[in-house]
Amino acid sequence: MNIQVERLSAVIDAVATPRFYPSLLAWLEGYFAFDNAIVYAFDRGQAPRCLIKTEKENSDAVNQLYQQGAYLQDPFYQALNGGGGSEVLTLRQLAPSGFYHTEYYRNFYRMTGWHDEAGVLLPLTPERGLGVFFGSARQSVGVRSPQLADLSDALTLLKSVARLHGEVKVAPATPDRVTDSAVQARYLLTPREREIVDLILDGCGSQQIADRLFISLGTVKNHRKNIYSKLDIGSQAELFSLLLATPLRRSA
Repeated sequence: MNIQVERLSAVIDAVATPRFYPSLLAWLEGYFAFDNAIVYAFDRGQAPRCLIKTEKENSDAVNQLYQQGAYLQDPFYQALNGGGGSEVLTLRQLAPSGFYHTEYYRNFYRMTGWHDEAGVLLPLTPERGLGVFFGSARQSVGVRSPQLADLSDALTLLKSVARLHGEVKVAPATPDRVTDSAVQARYLLTPREREIVDLILDGCGSQQIADRLFISLGTVKNHRKNIYSKLDIGSQAELFSLLLATPLRRSA
Protein backbone atom coordinates (compact mmCIF):
# COMPACT_ATOMS: atom_id res chain seq x y z
CA MET A 1 0.00 0.00 0.00
CA ASN A 2 1.21 3.53 -0.81
CA ILE A 3 2.71 5.19 2.25
CA GLN A 4 0.47 8.25 1.84
CA VAL A 5 -2.62 6.06 1.67
CA GLU A 6 -1.52 4.33 4.86
CA ARG A 7 -1.00 7.67 6.57
CA LEU A 8 -4.39 8.98 5.42
CA SER A 9 -5.97 5.79 6.72
CA ALA A 10 -4.30 6.49 10.08
CA VAL A 11 -5.86 9.98 10.09
CA ILE A 12 -9.32 8.52 9.53
CA ASP A 13 -8.78 5.89 12.21
CA ALA A 14 -7.75 8.61 14.65
CA VAL A 15 -11.00 10.62 14.40
CA ALA A 16 -12.24 11.67 17.86
CA THR A 17 -8.96 10.63 19.50
CA PRO A 18 -5.90 12.64 20.59
CA ARG A 19 -3.99 11.05 17.69
CA PHE A 20 -5.97 12.93 15.05
CA TYR A 21 -3.78 16.01 14.59
CA PRO A 22 -0.42 14.23 14.98
CA SER A 23 -1.63 11.78 12.34
CA LEU A 24 -2.76 14.66 10.13
CA LEU A 25 0.68 16.29 10.29
CA ALA A 26 2.40 12.97 9.61
CA TRP A 27 0.28 12.58 6.48
CA LEU A 28 0.99 16.12 5.29
CA GLU A 29 4.75 15.57 5.72
CA GLY A 30 4.48 13.48 2.59
CA TYR A 31 3.58 16.63 0.65
CA PHE A 32 5.64 19.34 2.36
CA ALA A 33 9.12 19.76 3.82
CA PHE A 34 8.92 22.06 6.84
CA ASP A 35 10.58 22.88 10.17
CA ASN A 36 7.49 23.82 12.15
CA ALA A 37 3.76 23.29 11.91
CA ILE A 38 0.70 24.62 13.69
CA VAL A 39 -3.02 23.86 13.35
CA TYR A 40 -5.74 26.38 14.20
CA ALA A 41 -9.50 26.07 14.37
CA PHE A 42 -11.25 29.24 13.21
CA ASP A 43 -14.82 29.89 14.35
CA ARG A 44 -16.36 32.94 12.70
CA GLY A 45 -16.27 35.95 15.00
CA GLN A 46 -14.06 34.21 17.58
CA ALA A 47 -10.35 34.12 18.33
CA PRO A 48 -8.63 31.06 16.80
CA ARG A 49 -7.94 27.94 18.87
CA CYS A 50 -4.54 26.26 18.63
CA LEU A 51 -5.07 22.51 18.24
CA ILE A 52 -1.46 21.34 17.88
CA LYS A 53 1.94 22.91 17.28
CA THR A 54 5.39 21.51 16.69
CA GLU A 55 7.27 24.79 17.07
CA LYS A 56 10.25 24.65 19.40
CA GLU A 57 11.18 28.32 19.91
CA ASN A 58 8.99 31.22 21.09
CA SER A 59 5.91 29.16 20.34
CA ASP A 60 3.82 29.98 23.41
CA ALA A 61 4.42 33.73 23.40
CA VAL A 62 4.04 34.07 19.64
CA ASN A 63 0.97 31.85 19.55
CA GLN A 64 -0.64 33.95 22.28
CA LEU A 65 0.06 37.15 20.36
CA TYR A 66 -1.51 35.61 17.25
CA GLN A 67 -4.65 34.62 19.13
CA GLN A 68 -4.92 38.02 20.83
CA GLY A 69 -5.45 39.75 17.51
CA ALA A 70 -2.55 39.39 15.08
CA TYR A 71 -4.54 36.73 13.21
CA LEU A 72 -6.88 39.42 11.90
CA GLN A 73 -4.06 40.69 9.68
CA ASP A 74 -2.82 37.24 8.67
CA PRO A 75 -3.04 36.83 4.86
CA PHE A 76 -4.00 33.16 5.32
CA TYR A 77 -6.83 33.99 7.74
CA GLN A 78 -8.05 36.70 5.40
CA ALA A 79 -8.07 34.21 2.51
CA LEU A 80 -10.09 31.70 4.55
CA ASN A 81 -12.46 34.40 5.78
CA GLY A 82 -12.88 35.63 2.22
CA GLY A 83 -14.13 32.28 0.98
CA GLY A 84 -10.87 30.70 -0.12
CA GLY A 85 -9.90 27.23 0.90
CA SER A 86 -9.64 23.54 0.05
CA GLU A 87 -6.29 24.27 -1.51
CA VAL A 88 -2.63 24.79 -0.76
CA LEU A 89 -1.54 28.42 -0.54
CA THR A 90 1.86 29.99 0.05
CA LEU A 91 2.90 33.21 1.72
CA ARG A 92 4.34 34.39 -1.58
CA GLN A 93 0.90 34.03 -3.19
CA LEU A 94 -0.99 35.84 -0.46
CA ALA A 95 1.37 38.44 0.99
CA PRO A 96 0.56 41.99 -0.09
CA SER A 97 3.12 44.17 -1.80
CA GLY A 98 5.55 45.51 0.76
CA PHE A 99 4.69 42.73 3.21
CA TYR A 100 7.98 43.08 5.09
CA HIS A 101 7.14 46.70 5.87
CA THR A 102 3.60 46.06 7.13
CA GLU A 103 2.45 46.42 10.74
CA TYR A 104 1.63 42.70 10.78
CA TYR A 105 5.21 41.79 9.86
CA ARG A 106 6.83 44.27 12.24
CA ASN A 107 4.60 43.54 15.24
CA PHE A 108 4.15 39.80 14.79
CA TYR A 109 5.46 37.82 11.86
CA ARG A 110 9.17 38.56 12.26
CA MET A 111 8.94 37.16 15.81
CA THR A 112 7.93 33.73 14.48
CA GLY A 113 11.38 33.23 12.97
CA TRP A 114 9.72 31.80 9.87
CA HIS A 115 11.38 32.57 6.53
CA ASP A 116 8.57 31.06 4.46
CA GLU A 117 5.13 29.60 5.01
CA ALA A 118 2.58 27.42 3.27
CA GLY A 119 -0.90 26.59 4.45
CA VAL A 120 -3.79 24.22 3.84
CA LEU A 121 -7.14 25.96 4.41
CA LEU A 122 -10.20 23.79 4.99
CA PRO A 123 -13.61 25.51 5.22
CA LEU A 124 -15.65 22.97 7.20
CA THR A 125 -18.95 24.86 7.49
CA PRO A 126 -20.00 28.46 6.76
CA GLU A 127 -19.00 29.28 10.35
CA ARG A 128 -15.93 27.11 10.84
CA GLY A 129 -12.60 26.50 9.20
CA LEU A 130 -9.38 24.66 9.83
CA GLY A 131 -5.95 26.06 9.00
CA VAL A 132 -2.80 23.91 8.86
CA PHE A 133 0.33 26.04 8.52
CA PHE A 134 3.90 24.99 7.77
CA GLY A 135 6.92 27.19 8.36
CA SER A 136 10.59 27.06 7.50
CA ALA A 137 13.15 29.10 9.38
CA ARG A 138 15.99 28.82 6.89
CA GLN A 139 14.57 28.34 3.42
CA SER A 140 11.36 28.08 1.41
CA VAL A 141 8.81 25.49 2.44
CA GLY A 142 9.42 22.57 0.13
CA VAL A 143 6.51 21.15 -1.85
CA ARG A 144 6.90 17.57 -3.04
CA SER A 145 5.62 18.07 -6.59
CA PRO A 146 4.96 14.44 -7.65
CA GLN A 147 2.64 13.86 -4.70
CA LEU A 148 1.00 17.29 -4.84
CA ALA A 149 -1.26 16.25 -7.71
CA ASP A 150 -2.96 13.77 -5.37
CA LEU A 151 -3.40 16.26 -2.57
CA SER A 152 -6.40 18.15 -3.98
CA ASP A 153 -8.64 15.08 -4.06
CA ALA A 154 -7.41 13.99 -0.64
CA LEU A 155 -8.28 17.37 0.86
CA THR A 156 -11.91 16.91 -0.16
CA LEU A 157 -11.98 13.71 1.88
CA LEU A 158 -10.07 15.35 4.70
CA LYS A 159 -12.70 18.09 5.03
CA SER A 160 -15.35 15.47 5.74
CA VAL A 161 -13.08 13.68 8.20
CA ALA A 162 -12.26 16.92 10.05
CA ARG A 163 -15.96 17.71 10.42
CA LEU A 164 -16.35 14.45 12.26
CA HIS A 165 -13.46 15.02 14.58
CA GLY A 166 -14.63 16.15 17.98
CA GLU A 167 -12.15 18.96 18.58
CA VAL A 168 -13.17 21.00 15.55
CA LYS A 169 -16.72 21.91 16.51
CA VAL A 170 -18.68 24.92 17.57
CA ALA A 171 -18.54 25.39 21.32
CA PRO A 172 -21.78 26.44 23.06
CA ALA A 173 -22.22 30.17 23.01
CA THR A 174 -21.47 31.87 26.34
CA PRO A 175 -21.65 35.50 27.39
CA ASP A 176 -17.88 35.86 27.75
CA ARG A 177 -16.79 34.55 24.35
CA VAL A 178 -14.06 36.75 22.85
CA THR A 179 -15.40 38.62 19.84
CA ASP A 180 -13.43 39.91 16.90
CA SER A 181 -14.05 43.51 17.99
CA ALA A 182 -12.69 42.93 21.50
CA VAL A 183 -9.71 40.97 20.19
CA GLN A 184 -8.91 43.73 17.72
CA ALA A 185 -9.18 46.30 20.51
CA ARG A 186 -6.73 44.33 22.64
CA TYR A 187 -4.27 44.07 19.76
CA LEU A 188 -4.36 47.83 19.14
CA LEU A 189 -3.13 48.70 22.63
CA THR A 190 0.43 48.78 23.91
CA PRO A 191 1.38 46.59 26.91
CA ARG A 192 1.25 49.64 29.22
CA GLU A 193 -2.18 50.63 27.87
CA ARG A 194 -3.48 47.08 28.44
CA GLU A 195 -2.21 47.27 32.01
CA ILE A 196 -4.04 50.56 32.57
CA VAL A 197 -7.23 49.17 31.04
CA ASP A 198 -7.02 46.17 33.39
CA LEU A 199 -6.87 48.53 36.35
CA ILE A 200 -9.77 50.62 35.05
CA LEU A 201 -11.84 47.45 34.69
CA ASP A 202 -10.87 46.57 38.27
CA GLY A 203 -12.47 49.84 39.38
CA CYS A 204 -9.34 51.95 39.91
CA GLY A 205 -9.44 55.70 39.36
CA SER A 206 -6.69 57.61 37.61
CA GLN A 207 -4.86 58.55 40.84
CA GLN A 208 -4.95 54.93 42.05
CA ILE A 209 -3.55 53.78 38.71
CA ALA A 210 -0.76 56.36 38.95
CA ASP A 211 0.12 55.19 42.46
CA ARG A 212 0.14 51.51 41.51
CA LEU A 213 2.24 51.98 38.39
CA PHE A 214 4.53 54.64 39.86
CA ILE A 215 3.74 57.14 37.13
CA SER A 216 2.32 60.65 37.23
CA LEU A 217 -1.38 61.45 37.10
CA GLY A 218 -0.79 63.38 33.89
CA THR A 219 0.79 60.29 32.29
CA VAL A 220 -2.26 58.21 33.22
CA LYS A 221 -4.55 60.81 31.68
CA ASN A 222 -2.50 60.82 28.47
CA HIS A 223 -2.68 57.03 28.31
CA ARG A 224 -6.46 57.12 28.82
CA LYS A 225 -6.79 59.69 26.04
CA ASN A 226 -4.73 57.48 23.69
CA ILE A 227 -6.74 54.37 24.65
CA TYR A 228 -10.05 56.09 23.93
CA SER A 229 -8.71 57.38 20.62
CA LYS A 230 -7.39 53.97 19.50
CA LEU A 231 -10.64 52.22 20.46
CA ASP A 232 -12.80 54.98 18.96
CA ILE A 233 -14.76 55.47 22.19
CA GLY A 234 -15.54 58.55 24.25
CA SER A 235 -16.28 57.35 27.77
CA GLN A 236 -15.43 54.82 30.44
CA ALA A 237 -18.89 53.31 30.04
CA GLU A 238 -18.09 52.51 26.40
CA LEU A 239 -14.79 50.97 27.50
CA PHE A 240 -16.63 48.71 29.94
CA SER A 241 -19.17 47.77 27.28
CA LEU A 242 -16.44 46.83 24.81
CA LEU A 243 -14.03 44.99 27.09
CA LEU A 244 -15.60 44.00 30.41
CA ALA A 245 -16.64 40.55 29.15
CA THR A 246 -13.13 39.92 27.87
CA PRO A 247 -10.59 41.25 30.39
CA LEU A 248 -7.21 42.00 28.90
CA ARG A 249 -4.33 39.70 29.67
CA ARG A 250 -1.72 41.43 31.77
CA SER A 251 1.60 41.80 30.01
CA ALA A 252 4.82 40.72 31.67
